[in-house]
Amino acid sequence: MFVRDFIHRAALAFPTKMAFLDGDRSATWPQVDRRADQFGVALQQLGIVKDDAVGLLSYEYMEVMEHWFACLKIGARRTGINWRYSEREMAHIFADSAIKVLMVSVECVPLLEPHRQLISELGIRLIGYGVDHGLELDYETLLASVEGEPNQPSLSDADIAMISYTSGTTGLPKGAMLTQGAVRESLVHTAVALGINAEDVFFMPGTTPGVPILLNSFGLVTGATTVLPDGLFTPDRFLQAIEDHKVTFSGGVPTMLLRVLEAKAAGNYDVSTVRTICYGSSPATPALIRDLYDNFDCQLVQFYGLTETTGGWLTFLRHQEHLRGINGEEHLLTSCGRAAPHVEVSVRTAEGEPVPTNEIGEIWVRGEILTAGYLNRPEDDAELFQGDWISTHDMGKKDEEGFIYLTDRKKFLIITGAFNVYPVVVENVLAEHPSVREVAVIGAPHPDWGEAVVGAVSLMPDSQVSGDELIEFCRDKVGKWEVPKFIDILDELPHGSTNKIAKHQVREWYRNDPSRLPWDQ
Repeated sequence: MFVRDFIHRAALAFPTKMAFLDGDRSATWPQVDRRADQFGVALQQLGIVKDDAVGLLSYEYMEVMEHWFACLKIGARRTGINWRYSEREMAHIFADSAIKVLMVSVECVPLLEPHRQLISELGIRLIGYGVDHGLELDYETLLASVEGEPNQPSLSDADIAMISYTSGTTGLPKGAMLTQGAVRESLVHTAVALGINAEDVFFMPGTTPGVPILLNSFGLVTGATTVLPDGLFTPDRFLQAIEDHKVTFSGGVPTMLLRVLEAKAAGNYDVSTVRTICYGSSPATPALIRDLYDNFDCQLVQFYGLTETTGGWLTFLRHQEHLRGINGEEHLLTSCGRAAPHVEVSVRTAEGEPVPTNEIGEIWVRGEILTAGYLNRPEDDAELFQGDWISTHDMGKKDEEGFIYLTDRKKFLIITGAFNVYPVVVENVLAEHPSVREVAVIGAPHPDWGEAVVGAVSLMPDSQVSGDELIEFCRDKVGKWEVPKFIDILDELPHGSTNKIAKHQVREWYRNDPSRLPWDQ
């Protein structure tokens, strides 16, 4: 059984139930199934066959899901392109993915202009949707011109369902090839682990060009209704959607939820229907977790996964474990939880040997949710795969109860003098200061220590605190070698294409312009 089978079976099982709510639009499961069939037929009439790449460049609308489901039905490789990518990154993906058809929402059409010649040379057909998009083909016209169901080719678990490009933190984005089998296993096991049910109204407005498209697909295996952001996420629209649609299960990445809390404090929204908030994608500070619990008075769940594990989601910190952390076992609020039964998680040395309990090493994973590799990147595959395991390149440790604690990406490890500093440790402390809004801790060049611990911080509205005061705040809370040597107060921290803090960009600021550092002035 493949995910495409879930689409039609959801239509049979829930003939009158809403599948998606998108602003003032809605669609039942049978309606979604029919439109996905129509688009599948239209794509096949345009010459798309199994394993061809079909691209998407779009804001977040119902059509994104129809595109995804149509690709699943005909065995095409769904390939999302994040509209936040730079021109260079976008051009790379056009060529690297070998997409034959690209569907574009009207807001994203201007992004095509620098690439018109390349698109023509590559022979990419353009399908637009939205009023006055001006592209070669119109989505609704295509759907209206076809009938029946697409021809569904035979599939295997090893066939590629989607190409999910990384957020491009180093070099050009890499396209992780995610298989039919891995997508199925990720959807089923994650939905079960999160406890999503048919009565839920689910709303997690992620950035769906990549693997977060699976978040909006949980309804396929549970029957839940999914709310879409009707374009783009904003904190106020997020809260208004919860009130309007009586959302029961919600969440997002920590930077988004921070802004939601700020908007909630400034507005008047009814969020009483929310029973669970789920968060993940990047570490959340204990301060943010406590704020979520105090403001929403609901269950909390954290999950940890990555593109290379098909979202995947590997570990879960469940609500009862959050309560343990909130009620005194503070260390649990720095954990990403325990491994789910569908995966095996191990902490290893760089040479692949398991490390003892509570010692830091690299997080390795194996299971049926692993990527098939990176598109056209065999050299990166060699670094990723360790036999039937993959190295996540995240550093962390596992305690006696099996809880995993991430310390940071391996590339962000700071070596100052002879000491290792894991940025998350310092970030969690700085986040406890009432004036701190967001924080990124990185290693910056230092003439004596090689690297020095440096914090980049944005402040809460109407707050005032100096970098020196924040350094003093850290002194009795971390080791001497972990105390920042400099803290830069900024108006705003940079964010990447998935709304996470772009720590690599912060680090490059100080590496490329040492004059920002007091010891180089």
